[in-house]
Amino acid sequence: MGSGAHLQGRSALLEVDDLTVEFPGIRALDSVHFDILAGEVHALVGENGAGKSTLLKVLGGVHRPSSGEVRLSGEAYHPRRPADALAAGIAVIYQEFNLYPDLTVAENVFSGREPYAKGSRGIRYAEINRRTSELFAVLGVTIDPTATVGSLTVSEQQLVEICKALSVDGRIIVMDEPTAALSADEVTQLLDVVKRLRAEGRSVIYVSHRLDEVFALADRVTVLRDGKHIRTCDIADTDPDGLVRLMVGRDVESVFHRDQVSEGTVVLELTDVNAGRRLKDISLTVRAGEVVGIGGIAGAGQPELSQVIFGALGVDSGTMTLNGEPFRPRHPGDAMARGIGFLHEDRKVAGNLPDLSIRHNLTISILDKVRTGIGRFLAPAKETDVYDGYHRRLNIKATGPDQLIGQLSGGNQQKVLLGRALAPGGRLLLLNEPTRGVDIGAKAEIHRLINILTADGAAVLMVSSDLPELLGVSDRVYVMAGGEIVGHLTGADRTEENVVACATTGRRIFSKELSKR
Repeated sequence: MGSGAHLQGRSALLEVDDLTVEFPGIRALDSVHFDILAGEVHALVGENGAGKSTLLKVLGGVHRPSSGEVRLSGEAYHPRRPADALAAGIAVIYQEFNLYPDLTVAENVFSGREPYAKGSRGIRYAEINRRTSELFAVLGVTIDPTATVGSLTVSEQQLVEICKALSVDGRIIVMDEPTAALSADEVTQLLDVVKRLRAEGRSVIYVSHRLDEVFALADRVTVLRDGKHIRTCDIADTDPDGLVRLMVGRDVESVFHRDQVSEGTVVLELTDVNAGRRLKDISLTVRAGEVVGIGGIAGAGQPELSQVIFGALGVDSGTMTLNGEPFRPRHPGDAMARGIGFLHEDRKVAGNLPDLSIRHNLTISILDKVRTGIGRFLAPAKETDVYDGYHRRLNIKATGPDQLIGQLSGGNQQKVLLGRALAPGGRLLLLNEPTRGVDIGAKAEIHRLINILTADGAAVLMVSSDLPELLGVSDRVYVMAGGEIVGHLTGADRTEENVVACATTGRRIFSKELSKR
């Protein structure tokens, strides 16, 4: 476990005072305080939406604060772009790597700063290869500097990013969820690298949902919640349960509402399902009339679970049944033909079709139902009928069926995609992050619709990274970590503390009253 004892008497290398960041309609950071000392690993924790990423982007020169002050070595620090942060010795390593897959490791490490031979524009490859190997030696790892980055594993690419930070003499290295996609052995290697960085006198801001890593590495920890600074303390002065309480700190029932419904027969059942490297021995049930929540930190396998059920990801072993009959869809068309609706977690990347109309976005999952005649051409009248139904049912605010979906607000775009998921007309809905990126009013409307659907007998499997939503809307919750189900919670066990504990500390909690399930 880390300890801040060796840091006593050291002055702050970086100081953040009263930092506020506002975007249209939202205050992402509200008078936040934060500091980091030389040679310190300082963990930054909080739920999704707590403001962690916004703070990192201010330090990395991506966002500019609305008010407040940041000082680096006692001097005002106002980066206008990421290059300014690098020049000042602050290197931010985001979850999405900034690497060129077709270039070599050394070319990536020295990208934009390549040494050239005198009298020519030729890169001194021997030099950058040698210097890259020396930097990896500091980290205690060996990676071929001439290998192309695209041929490396995720953990090796992570190390290339760290090597880049060292190459610009990064005094402060910021790591945003660095182990989200790593195996257990790779995590161990990365933690060793972080300890080496501290021993070298570097400062590390370590952002992670995995509290076991926080307690293994950090000297101090800062908790953010709803954009506010909650507490900074020495890691030796807290424990995982105390940290979870600081991260949670609010009444779920005051925000989300779930009507009481009568459970029906089992609609979906998975038994010992394995799929690729991401899902291991998954067993669960979903009944008519209930909302079953799936929680866990990013990268735990939640999207893959819904993709398996929807036929977008193949099953290696195990069994699935739908309404009591064997079920193994070959592709999403099979699932939709059986009446399964699917809502993707990212409407911008894989959800809406921004250059198409609302009616086309609504009906793309049921084209056979809106075709007519011998030529099976699309029938605009049928499409408009579908639009009219969901326009009323979902309270979609639009000028008409031919308005482009990209012109709608985020909440109304989400309603259209929810209508698309409902269109196949079945009794099972797979909802991934159903209210991500929508305002509180749209959230309430979507939750109201979920209540209406389940009251009418629909079964809902809902993946959500929003803990208040997960617990406020679900009847039961499965918690995932590392591709496995590590918790199954109901009744008094269905708390934010238990979800976070299962997802981040490896604790396994299975409610006793669920043995019959």
